[in-house]
Amino acid sequence: MMRGQGWVLLCGLAASPALAEEDWLRPTLVGEVDYRQHGSDVEGFDGFTLARLRLGAEARPVSWLVARGVAEWALEKPVLIDAFVAFTGLKDWRISLGYNKTPLFPSAHDEHLEARAIPELSGLDQAFWPRRDLGLEVRWTPSTLPLETWVRVGNGSRSPLGNDNQHPALDTRVDGRWGRSAGATQSFWGARVGAGVHVESAFDRAGIGGTGPQGFVYYRPPPISGTRTVTEAHARVDAGRLRVAAEAAAAWERRSRDTDGNPGTPREALPTMESQGASLEMSYVVWGQPRSDGPLWPQASASDADALETLRAGKLPDGALELAARVERLWLGRGASDVPPGGSRSGALAVRWWATSFLGLGAAGYVQRYDTAPLEEPDRRTSWLVLARTTVSFH
Repeated sequence: MMRGQGWVLLCGLAASPALAEEDWLRPTLVGEVDYRQHGSDVEGFDGFTLARLRLGAEARPVSWLVARGVAEWALEKPVLIDAFVAFTGLKDWRISLGYNKTPLFPSAHDEHLEARAIPELSGLDQAFWPRRDLGLEVRWTPSTLPLETWVRVGNGSRSPLGNDNQHPALDTRVDGRWGRSAGATQSFWGARVGAGVHVESAFDRAGIGGTGPQGFVYYRPPPISGTRTVTEAHARVDAGRLRVAAEAAAAWERRSRDTDGNPGTPREALPTMESQGASLEMSYVVWGQPRSDGPLWPQASASDADALETLRAGKLPDGALELAARVERLWLGRGASDVPPGGSRSGALAVRWWATSFLGLGAAGYVQRYDTAPLEEPDRRTSWLVLARTTVSFH
C-alpha cells in the first residue's frame, strides 16, 4: 500500500495531455554500497552492505508544477521517502502538499543525504530532526529581502498514511542569507543564519533518544504524551573552499500515564523531559568547485564528458576532493527525576572524492563516548565505526 501511494501523484499527472512535452519526467536513483567495521557486534554487521537504494521519478508537466515520488528499497520492506506536488507559479512562493522533509535543521533538510561531506546524519539530527511528514508547506523567498522562510502544517506522525491522533503539527523556520547562500554562485563568501521550531501533540510515543550513525539506539527514552516542542538554531559560513556549520537544539516533552485503565478519566502528569544538543562541522574542498547552497555535492572543474574521456584514456578524472570533520554533544532525558539521563560526545572524520556529478567514493570514521552504557552492553561506553562508501546518484 505504501509503495502504491508513493506513485499516486505521478499517475494522476500521466493522464494529462500537457505531458507530451519533452523531458517532463526525470528518474531518481540513489545507490550506496558500504564496507563497514563496527566497534561492537551488537551495533551492526561488518562487511559489505547496501546502505541505500532509492528509486523514483520527478514529473514537470509544466514549468510551475512539480510532482515527485521516491521509495527506499534497501530495507526489509519498501519505505516511502517522497510523495508530493509542489506549485511554483507565484513569484517568491512555493506551495507543496504531500509527504516530504520537514524544514528544520539545514544539514538534514537542505542537502541530499548522499551528498553530505560526512556520509551519515549527525547525532543531533538523528535525535531532534522531525524527519518527514504528511502536510501542507509554504516557502517564501522574497526577491527584495535576504530571507527564506518555511511554514508547514502536518500530521506530526512521520507516517504517509495519516495521523495517530486528532492534533496537527506545526513547523516554522526563518533564515537570513547573504552572498553565495543567497544565489550569488560566483561569490567568494556566503552566510546563512536562522532558527526553527516544531510543535506537536504526542500520545504515548517514544521521546527523543540517542542513535548512532548507523542506526544503533544507545539511549532509549520513556514514552511521552502531550505537547512536544523542538527548537533549533543554525549558522553556516562559506569562505572560498571552506565551510563551517554549527547547529544547536533543545526540546521539551511532556509526559503522563494512565493509572486506572479508563481513557475517559484524566491521566497522571509526570515531570517534563528536556534534551539539548549542539554540533560543529567543518569541510574543505581541496580541489574542484566549492560547495553551493543547493542540495548537490561539490562539482568537478571539468565536465562529465571530459571525465569520461579521461577514463577512456586509462586515467582517473580529477573530480572534486573534500575533507570534513565534526564534533557534537548531546544531553538527553534531563529535567525529570524519574528518568535516567543519557547523552554522548561524538566526533567524525571523512574524505570524499566526487569523481563526477553522479559518482562518489569516500571513507569515514566515527567515534562516540556514551554518558551511560547501552542496555545491550552495560560495561561498554565507547563506540566506533569505520566505513568505505561508493555512491551513485541521479536526480
